[in-house]
Amino acid sequence: MAARAGVRHEPPEYEVAIIGAGAGGICAGVKLKDIGVTDIVIIDRAPEMGGTWLFNTYPGVGADLPAVAYQFSFARKHDWSRIFAKGKEIQDYHLDIARHAGLYQKVRLNTDIVKEEWDEANHLWRLHVSDGTQITARFVISAVGAYLRPKDAPAIAGLERFGGEVMIPSRWNHDYDFTGKRVAIVGVGSSTVQIAPALAPLAAQLDVYQRTTQWYFPKPDMPMYWWMKLGLRIPGLAAALHGVALAGVEVGLRGLVYMPNWLMRLGSWPVDSGARTLYRGWLRYKVRDPRVRAKLVPGYGPGCTRGTLGGDYLPIFNRPNVELVSDPIARITEDAIVSADGTERPVDTLVLATGYEVFSDPESYREDTVIGADGFDLGKFFNSEGLQAYHSTAIAGLPNRWMMVGPYSWTGTAFHYILENAMRNINRAIDTARTRGATRTEVRLEAQQRFHRQVLRRGRNLAYYFSVHCAGSNTYFVNSHGDSPYVRPASLLQSRREGMNYPLDDYTYETLKDTDADSLAPIRRRGNRSRKLSGLLRESALP
Repeated sequence: MAARAGVRHEPPEYEVAIIGAGAGGICAGVKLKDIGVTDIVIIDRAPEMGGTWLFNTYPGVGADLPAVAYQFSFARKHDWSRIFAKGKEIQDYHLDIARHAGLYQKVRLNTDIVKEEWDEANHLWRLHVSDGTQITARFVISAVGAYLRPKDAPAIAGLERFGGEVMIPSRWNHDYDFTGKRVAIVGVGSSTVQIAPALAPLAAQLDVYQRTTQWYFPKPDMPMYWWMKLGLRIPGLAAALHGVALAGVEVGLRGLVYMPNWLMRLGSWPVDSGARTLYRGWLRYKVRDPRVRAKLVPGYGPGCTRGTLGGDYLPIFNRPNVELVSDPIARITEDAIVSADGTERPVDTLVLATGYEVFSDPESYREDTVIGADGFDLGKFFNSEGLQAYHSTAIAGLPNRWMMVGPYSWTGTAFHYILENAMRNINRAIDTARTRGATRTEVRLEAQQRFHRQVLRRGRNLAYYFSVHCAGSNTYFVNSHGDSPYVRPASLLQSRREGMNYPLDDYTYETLKDTDADSLAPIRRRGNRSRKLSGLLRESALP
């Protein structure tokens, strides 16, 4: 239904507002130019672009995927310093892309969006800023990423009483001297495996508190030698190497998704058992003390988490000043941690590596922060109905709005691939609306429900594995609803092909009646500016 004629409508400040200036926001800013969209604003509450790699600067921070995979296909870098890039280099890589693409002229930093509200009368979004101002845009892309907020206040009795230094990975105090300190790290995930090896040689005592065992795999890292960098300059070689890795993921995903359910139930047990046997051998190679090794053996399968590359982490438990504590924490005092067995361990410095609120948790979405058509509340919907979105990007009730990392979006690859895949889908939706002169487009509820049923049907094997084999793993692959909206049960080719070729009638299209041709001209106009930009980015020697 079109808006009533004869009423002048408020024009938006921007055609597209992108919320988030990390890798997702940068990717969106670049790829929107493929469809001729240049009237954009990128908004972030941080003082600089970069997202995760801006905030996480703790010792040893780096990627857990090889650099040739951990980059955008439109901006391949040939001279990474290591096989697995460090955080500073990744941050510089993203910022260089932003500079090459002219995105610094489009960004509004130190701007915290506290509420997104759809204005039906004017077919635009009102973005409420913490300082009381508003930003309006015809379309909105949420590019806030996968790991939304650090869990910096875990529910541990007495935490607020602790009188020593407290820090979390995303707010690291580089001025603090750990030399000779008694340090406790709470958590044993991806951050800890990088932080602990850096602190162990400095601390007088390092206690690592483990609630849930993890799988720690080898990390074949090394410097990127000159001949490797020279080879990556060969046109197409980096893409080919990445393609080989993606082909492996493709085969694995197809086998996992389409394997007969009876075979999945029958075969997963011996596979997990064999993996644990091999893992015990790996632990014997890395850790001398059998009592410590026993604490490090997971009681669940290797597919229950993304896995952590901890080749340098495990040997720290051979040091006399490092202890792995697997007893639960009972309470924290002013200068110590008391475990459930009554043992009190003195602490000068407390590192809370307790993870993040992730995109697949319904609790990550607060009520009254995203309000769509007819009062639709995204937080209420996700918390009551479960996480679901059409092709992981669009949600019925939220016109002109998409998510870059939404429910069922991870496909076993680097997030750069996922972000590009999302933008192919989002670009098609925006481009179709612009081509038709529409000022409002919204995915149909029946299309969203059809897609969700397909996801659940394809995900039967994953649901079985996560519910049966991952009991006690505390995996974020399974959320508080018992659902698994982190992983897309589809192959890479399927998710890409379906996201780019969905039926256009799965969306509705409306136009404000008094919007004249001149005002629509910039919206309909196309350009090849981004295609030229993408070529320049491919050819440029990004640092």
